[in-house]
Amino acid sequence: MSIKPLILGVDDNPRNLAILRKILGQDYDFVPVASGEEAIEATYRLRPDLVLLDIMMPGIDGYETCRRLRANPRLSWTKIIMVSAKAMTSERLEGYAAGADDYMVKPFDPEEMLAKVRVYLRLKSVEEVDRLKTDVLNLLSHETRTPLTVILSPIALLLESPGVTDQQRRILTMVESGARRLLALFERVSFLSQLKAGSVPFVPERQELRSIAQAAIESARETAESAGIRVALEIEHPAPVNGDPKHLQRAVGALLDNAIRVSPKGETVVVRTWTSDSRSILSVSDRGPGIAPELLPHLFEEFAVADVAHHSHGHGLSLAIARSIVGQHGGSIAVEGGDGGGATFRLDLPATAAGAAAG
Repeated sequence: MSIKPLILGVDDNPRNLAILRKILGQDYDFVPVASGEEAIEATYRLRPDLVLLDIMMPGIDGYETCRRLRANPRLSWTKIIMVSAKAMTSERLEGYAAGADDYMVKPFDPEEMLAKVRVYLRLKSVEEVDRLKTDVLNLLSHETRTPLTVILSPIALLLESPGVTDQQRRILTMVESGARRLLALFERVSFLSQLKAGSVPFVPERQELRSIAQAAIESARETAESAGIRVALEIEHPAPVNGDPKHLQRAVGALLDNAIRVSPKGETVVVRTWTSDSRSILSVSDRGPGIAPELLPHLFEEFAVADVAHHSHGHGLSLAIARSIVGQHGGSIAVEGGDGGGATFRLDLPATAAGAAAG
């Protein structure tokens, strides 16, 4: 038997509470209280999914009740809808300022009330699941990093040992590669979660896209050489941006790493920078197998596609991270490509005043 969502109705008029019970009682557990003080006590005790809160009540009014409920972090997922005869815009705004999720004016339509209740209960569920996923991913990331590091350290020592046979060395190399990939995956998941939560600090500096591209190319040099790929940088003219160089380098590095991985041995990955219409632009072009047209709109969505060539490692997390970083700099990333082969990723950022003049 499923547990019904719990709704707390707060109103000093018994008739209004009876109406709410009639509308909601069949599908939800409905608990009525008659004052703000009772509402606070019942909410702390019962942790309802949603509170329908009147404004004009004896004792503390609905606005103050809402503020006190919102001050309790344990109730952060509880949805609050104010239900009042007060209909002026200023009164609605005061309700939102107090922390209400929505505002309905009496007399209300029963079907609209039911619809709003369903919407906010569904939203509460989605928010809780999203938070749980974020917490679990962060927990896995933090709790896994140390064991993986413990695994990698002795493997490195064993690989340097002269007594290790070739077969043992191959096995150790496989273990080391798998552990490093897993460690990188958890790092990307954790970083993307922090980006989405807005907890990654950005320290903007006036930079040239050229220097960011050069740093990313240098970081990818060993990977490119191992894959037999040449990376060429073409600079049409200065492309200044105001951004965090470390994070922008990570975004460019994700595009560059992707291009190196999908390009056949002996090919050249081309990185270009230029300005156009007050925008500073960087592109990365590869000669890989191309991208199916139906996948293009989803390429920057984490976990969206697991078998496309441009997602061969990391489930698209690096591209999702790049999009988030660029987006938080006021820019965008787009991709052009098709089944015929090759793809070009274009990173577009606001140019600084000097860069706009140069373009």
